[in-house]
Amino acid sequence: MGGNSKSQQQDKDSVQGSISLRSVEWNCLGQDIETYRTGSGEYALYIITKGRGSITAGGIEYEAAEGNVLAVFPERDVKAAGNAQGFFYYIRLCSCGAQVAECAREAGFFEDAPFHLVNCMTELIKTVRGMLESEDAGYVERLEQNCRITKIWIDLIEDHRDSKGQIPYTAGNDRLMEIQEIAAYMKEHMEQNLKVEQIAKKYGMNRSGLTRQFRSAIGCPPQQYLLQVRMDRAKELLRDTEYTIGEVAARVGYRDALAFSHIFKEKCSMGPKEYRKSCIKE
Repeated sequence: MGGNSKSQQQDKDSVQGSISLRSVEWNCLGQDIETYRTGSGEYALYIITKGRGSITAGGIEYEAAEGNVLAVFPERDVKAAGNAQGFFYYIRLCSCGAQVAECAREAGFFEDAPFHLVNCMTELIKTVRGMLESEDAGYVERLEQNCRITKIWIDLIEDHRDSKGQIPYTAGNDRLMEIQEIAAYMKEHMEQNLKVEQIAKKYGMNRSGLTRQFRSAIGCPPQQYLLQVRMDRAKELLRDTEYTIGEVAARVGYRDALAFSHIFKEKCSMGPKEYRKSCIKE
């Protein structure tokens, strides 16, 4: 089930500008699936306005509900899916430009933590309505749209700063920082035979508690996060080094090259050898 949309043709000047709107679309899904891929230098914001669904970005599935915002980084495949219980409404807002990466960082969006619950939803929706109601693009209208996407990022940055300032340093907040520390530990030690039970024990938790809190803080369970960072690192090694497939597998935590190749193909839609060849062609 589709929604309202508006796209903006990017000329050379707008791409080089600080922040430019590439497209905005307000979607409603039932049991449908919508796919998208961000381009080079393009960031997509998925702003959930009503209902529940799932969004898979970069191989990680996020359970999304009203008030959530997911930032998708450049050159990522995205799949949004509704559910049988009700409609899933979300805005897909795509922008590019020299300052977008910095805005994402200032708003607290990182590749290993791209999923937020925000308090500025009313302001975001109001601005998006203005985008969708705007007349088709002349020069002045394009400038106005770029001002609106800049305001979206400003609202997200201010919301992030307010949330940091308003949340006292409590045991709960301390636990959030610990979950982020665990995520960093998993990324740093991905070549090891990591087990969720062992990691939970190391940090004084049980498996279910770690999984629940990890999902809340990062947006996905620890097993899924570990798989994604391993696949991302494997892509880097295949693209940038001459390691054999077995050596790449070992460096991302797989002792069995065949098992690694099977998982890589399942998650990346091609085997490691094919992926390496595709990088050479580019």
